Amino acid sequence: MAFQFDCDCRRRRRIPCAAFGIVALFLSLTLLSGCYRDPNVRKQKYLESGQKYSAEGKDREAAIQYANALKIDKNFAEAHYALAQSYLRMGVLSAAFGELQRTVTLQPTNYKARIDLGNMFLAGGRIDDAQAQADAVMAAQPDNADGHALLSRIAARRGQRDLALTEIRKALELSPNEAPLHETLALLEVGDATKNASVEDELKKAVALDPKSVNAKLLLAAYFAKNSRWPEAEQTCRDAIATDPKNLTARESLAQIFLKQGNQPKAEEALRQASNDLADSPQGVRMLADYYVASGQIDKARTEFASLAKKYPKFLSVQEGYVRILIQVKDYATAQSVVTELMKKNGKDPQVAVLNGIVLLNNGKQGDAVSALQAAANNAPKDAFIQLWLGRAALAKGDSNLAEKSFHQAAQLNPRSLEAQEELARMATQRGDMSLLSDVAEKTIAIAPRFPGGYLWRAMAEMSHNTMDKAEADLKTAISNAPQSAQAYLMLGELRFSQKRYPEGATLMEQALQYDPNAIAALRGLVGYDLYRKQPTQALARINAQIAKSPKNSGFYDLLAQVQMQSKNLDQATAAAQKAMDINPDDGEAVAIYAQLQVQRGQVANAIGAWEQWSKAHPNNAGALAILGTLEESRGNGSKAEEYYKKALAIQPTQAIAANNLAYRMLQSGGNIDVALTLAQTARRGMPNSPSTADTLAWAYYSKGTYGFARDLLEEAIKASPNNAVTQYHLGMVYAKLGDKGNAATHLKKVISLAPDSPEAKDARTTLQGLG
Repeated sequence: MAFQFDCDCRRRRRIPCAAFGIVALFLSLTLLSGCYRDPNVRKQKYLESGQKYSAEGKDREAAIQYANALKIDKNFAEAHYALAQSYLRMGVLSAAFGELQRTVTLQPTNYKARIDLGNMFLAGGRIDDAQAQADAVMAAQPDNADGHALLSRIAARRGQRDLALTEIRKALELSPNEAPLHETLALLEVGDATKNASVEDELKKAVALDPKSVNAKLLLAAYFAKNSRWPEAEQTCRDAIATDPKNLTARESLAQIFLKQGNQPKAEEALRQASNDLADSPQGVRMLADYYVASGQIDKARTEFASLAKKYPKFLSVQEGYVRILIQVKDYATAQSVVTELMKKNGKDPQVAVLNGIVLLNNGKQGDAVSALQAAANNAPKDAFIQLWLGRAALAKGDSNLAEKSFHQAAQLNPRSLEAQEELARMATQRGDMSLLSDVAEKTIAIAPRFPGGYLWRAMAEMSHNTMDKAEADLKTAISNAPQSAQAYLMLGELRFSQKRYPEGATLMEQALQYDPNAIAALRGLVGYDLYRKQPTQALARINAQIAKSPKNSGFYDLLAQVQMQSKNLDQATAAAQKAMDINPDDGEAVAIYAQLQVQRGQVANAIGAWEQWSKAHPNNAGALAILGTLEESRGNGSKAEEYYKKALAIQPTQAIAANNLAYRMLQSGGNIDVALTLAQTARRGMPNSPSTADTLAWAYYSKGTYGFARDLLEEAIKASPNNAVTQYHLGMVYAKLGDKGNAATHLKKVISLAPDSPEAKDARTTLQGLG
């Protein structure tokens, strides 16, 4: 029904004046409410509020407002671009990258966004993607100066210097008063000695055009420093600091100028002044401490961080830095106390959570570390650093499946992280998984073609497949990229040994030791070469010479003990093993050698005592418990052996030795066959090339009546260990069950010839009689 106006005043009731005010107020509120509910109005207000904050330099507050606008309209391109700019200024590059991509998708004609995105692509090494953005800009705006500048940077990255110069000069023709363009031209000319004056001129123009540009002043200061014009360099740096007193790069640049002159006290003074001046900046206050860390002055770093942690208890990054340095110096007790306090207030913070996991791991609490890091990963599923340490903790716990999964996840989240690739390569090497190693190598070479590790890993995989020409090419590339890479020389030396080119191999291994005096594998190779030539005296002399260079390397004493043991010098070997344990109580190989020497002397109790002592210091080491079980079993203490095996498996369910030996004992004593089969399968997965695990699993299959599987495994085991009477007996029994009397007789007779007085020989005779 439409409104109608009655002109007959006599028929209208009089409305009091106050009522008109109420009506007016109601109407105004209704209109305001309508505006407030209009999403376009609301998102625009958030955008304008964010722009106001941005103008005031309050990027964090601005980002919140832009995010609010996007909650109303997720396709609001202007807000996405504004948010990207805020993230760029805050240094949150991954988030800025995502916002720029969304901006360009929603608003393809936003050419400023395309240029920003192109620059980010270029910074990340994605040159073709950067080129695509530049091409899109130039197709629509051929006279876009920033577009030409981007093309210049792309050309420079491709090594096309002349084209880069042409593009930047074109940009300057179009926009001669844009300071960053003058900076770019200077950077392109800086490598040309004939353009020295031009470089200075361009940088001074940049400073004159934009006196508030800290970057221009720092580039000019760097130019002065390069030409040893130290007073001008220092003054220009101080001008940059005066322009923006809170700029961390300017403060650091001033310190670097002093360091380049060899004036460390002045550098430290500059950094301490920065720390004092930037008391409201968590990163600023730790500049001196971070310098100490970077320069290897760990004691000073610890002292400085301890002071800062006390002075700035609310600065989380300072507390985190303190914990990291405590971990580095292995003061886990203090680290744990600091982390415990941090967890009370910042338990959800991913960095605090990962530090907690690292401390727990280094305190030997692998299970707790895994739990803590899994919780952290749930709270921050896209944090590559957490996944990396979760993998390390899982590996220490013995959960190789979780470890590999976490390392893969870390690599996926941060494709340029070499740490994750290194961990995967280490796992692949330890278990002989050349397929995984090759895959890791290819990915590493793709993301870091100058990193030698990728070529070393690929060479290792190639050597396993006997493609020596490819391996040699990769090793030479690794040496070219890293001329002092001891590992590359070592591997090339091993390749030469495999080709029977022994003198060349020895020379390469000597080079490896030259670059890394602690390269134990190189020393092992050379000692092996000496022993091959029947020169044990030369081998011992070589080891002792290396010990003189690195007297704190317990591994060298391990090697010395092994050579002395081989030469039947048991007393000297025992002394060397003891020395290794004294130098490094964590040296499990030294304990193993010492225990082996005691067993050779018939002193099994001493061997058990050594491992018990080591196990007390390493209560979560399942391997030590498995060895203790083996030793107890060797002296006939089966119940004690089983106790150790079960303890080992409780700590590390995949411990192959414990699983194998416990499975075999169960099969021999009439235990649960299904449990024994599961344990045998676990052992086989952990030690896929071991004839012992093949034999145990085969005997489990035999006990289950699966004779075909048992036969195949035992045939494989016999190839590796043809004189093992137990394996021969098992294979003979399998053939008997399969009705193959000929093969059964062959293997059972072999048992009798190998070990005529053994229980297996007795059973073999009985079975042979039954065969007829």
